[in-house]
Amino acid sequence: MLTFLCRLLYCDEIEKGEAMRVTGVREFRSKAPKFIKSRDLVFITRHGKLASILIPLGAPQDLPVDLKRELLERFGEVISGHLGRRGVSERKVIRDFEVWRAKRRMRRGRR
Repeated sequence: MLTFLCRLLYCDEIEKGEAMRVTGVREFRSKAPKFIKSRDLVFITRHGKLASILIPLGAPQDLPVDLKRELLERFGEVISGHLGRRGVSERKVIRDFEVWRAKRRMRRGRR
């Protein structure tokens, strides 16, 4: 779906040789604000291999529901994997969030 979206959104521009950049992680890190403000699709490489893709969103609310669902599922899988490797359970995350929220409410004067 993500590959399809890239083709769908950027096919004309890519064929013209516009709206697509390839950059290394180091260059991306030093010029991140410029890349984020740009309308270019950015392929970020690490040691010559694709590491990430930055897709500019003109109107995020206009993304297709299927794409939003797929992104949410993939993010969930990645986050779950990271937490699992560190031995953090869902229960621990919820407990930490509740503690954070209670502290935040106390600072705001709510109880």
